[in-house]
Amino acid sequence: MAAGRKTRLLGLAATVNLTAVALALAAFWLLSAIVAPPEGIANPGARMAFWARLALWPALVLFLAVGGVMLARTRSVALNPIDDPESRFHRVSQRVLSNTVEQTLIFLPALAALVAQAPLPDLGAATVATILFVVGRLLFWAGYLAHPYARAPGMSVTLTVNAVLLGWSILLSLA
Repeated sequence: MAAGRKTRLLGLAATVNLTAVALALAAFWLLSAIVAPPEGIANPGARMAFWARLALWPALVLFLAVGGVMLARTRSVALNPIDDPESRFHRVSQRVLSNTVEQTLIFLPALAALVAQAPLPDLGAATVATILFVVGRLLFWAGYLAHPYARAPGMSVTLTVNAVLLGWSILLSLA
């Protein structure tokens, strides 16, 4: 690939990433203000039950990613993942699964920390964060299947959600 074309693509990717971050932050801020927490979650046990209901959705995305790798294995001749050549779909599915495990491992404890510590009126943000996380993961997967550069918006949304949850939870812990 020519250096000029690669520079333009990287510039476009940076613009798309910044736009995805801005949209994720705007959605998080706007939607968190209007999404009310469910009734009856004032005590710690009810909060953790709320967290568990939210945690099902990232778990479902992770399960689908595992299914994508399994599907890729059934559709290819790469029965031996060490020696056999893998299809592009197989390699992409494996990378999506790996990255989704990593991002989910950040998201779930950060979400639990937020749900456990946030003031009751702010708990709608946990629902919004979960929706944005799941959408980000699905965008990442679809984008990766289209082109490696196209995975960036989904990654940006996921990373933004994780950064917000971690930052907010740390601030709550220190307060």
